[in-house]
Amino acid sequence: MTAMTDPCLFLNADIMEHNSYHIRLSPSDLDWMAVVPQPQQRPTLIMASDHNAAVAKAYEWIDRQPCI
Repeated sequence: MTAMTDPCLFLNADIMEHNSYHIRLSPSDLDWMAVVPQPQQRPTLIMASDHNAAVAKAYEWIDRQPCI
């Protein structure tokens, strides 16, 4: 099992942008992870069964955030 603190976890991550948020997508052992960092806050971690589902969930989460 890959630990969240493993630096190799994000070396091969896909980086996308949606509404000025950066999304880092990477596969974990059985799932895909989307990490959405926020200014002055801890990043949000989203898990999904495949790449497309992780992207869709990340977009949905970002779209629900209040406008700053």
